[in-house]
Amino acid sequence: MEVPEVPSLSSAGIGSRFVTQDDVESARTRRDEQWKAAYARLGMEPPPQQQEDFSDGRSLAEKLAANKIAKQEEYEERTKLANQFRALEEDEVMFLDSVRERQEEEERQRKEKDGVEVQGFKECATPFLQRTLFISPQGGRRA
Repeated sequence: MEVPEVPSLSSAGIGSRFVTQDDVESARTRRDEQWKAAYARLGMEPPPQQQEDFSDGRSLAEKLAANKIAKQEEYEERTKLANQFRALEEDEVMFLDSVRERQEEEERQRKEKDGVEVQGFKECATPFLQRTLFISPQGGRRA
């Protein structure tokens, strides 16, 4: 294979440093052929060709503006839910406090009632348990 010479910067004028599209295409096809030959020597099939980036014809400013708009919309979507909540007003806080206090009072009364019922059960069950377990009032077991 012959390797084309790379033009030197000092050997020619400024026009010779530019590369034409034909030169780029021929270099690409030459590189592809070299890769195919290398894979053929190894006995492998070359991987599929990657598609080149497609240019949509927009200028950089248009692309950046579109990206900025997309990011702004994404930010607004993320913060939309956060904007739905607000702080509680004073009367709402007072109402919630009264509900909490009422629930705590009901819980206290329920525990007190349960305690009274448990104590009554213990008083009723103690003589029965003493008789069935043959325990004397002095604390010893009867034989």
